[in-house]
Amino acid sequence: MAATGRGRGRGRGLLQQTPVIPGQQKESTTESGLEEINTLINNLTLNIDEEDLMQIHQKTEKTVKSSDDLKQIAEMLYEKCIKDMEFAKCGACICDRMQDVEVQGSKFRTTLLALVQKDFKDKEVSRKNSLKKYLGFFTFLCQIFSNMRLKQGQCLEPLVVPIYDCLEMTVDDQQCKDDELETFSLQLQVIGKELDTSNPPRMNNLMEKIRMRIIQDGLTARGRCTLLELVECYARSWKTMPNDITRFYCDAMADVLAGMVI
Repeated sequence: MAATGRGRGRGRGLLQQTPVIPGQQKESTTESGLEEINTLINNLTLNIDEEDLMQIHQKTEKTVKSSDDLKQIAEMLYEKCIKDMEFAKCGACICDRMQDVEVQGSKFRTTLLALVQKDFKDKEVSRKNSLKKYLGFFTFLCQIFSNMRLKQGQCLEPLVVPIYDCLEMTVDDQQCKDDELETFSLQLQVIGKELDTSNPPRMNNLMEKIRMRIIQDGLTARGRCTLLELVECYARSWKTMPNDITRFYCDAMADVLAGMVI
């Protein structure tokens, strides 16, 4: 049976239709697409999979019509990552998948790195005003270095010096908080080998600074334990430590924290 034509005889003629302003429908579609992408990003969990990556990538390619659209999506991802350090690795994987999306001569990777560069320039002020936000930035910086790759598989070399600068700023600060040292250690254990390969002299200098901090006064037992584990990772050429050594540091840290509670 043929389908009945909808709207016939019910006052839905051309005179009753809302006039379409040129460009308005396109703008509305783009805005709707950006909202959908924002929802997708905010609903992601740490268990991101290939289907999630593909969905966001495809939706982005269909939605972006201008460099401003691309910037909005980069900002969505960036803000979520620096607010939620646990999501930083997932966010970096999404950025890796989307890095070559291009519109009006602007690439997603370039747009994202411009956001990172801005916060890097303001790192001292950000660290002073909001340590949580700064640690979110630093974690994401390390994760895009670890997970965003060029087509040949190389890491983003321009990030090496900024990461070293952030690491040295932390270890040089005699008033550094234990939470920052732990974030410092966790990220360096992930990217240490590649940082070392990219710039061995700076890694040697960094490790000398860490050793000096360990033996100087003013470092808490928790901070000293954190940095000792890092020195051991370096001594093992950044290879995964055996379970018994990992357990030793976990037990030592548990004892330290128990002592702090008492």
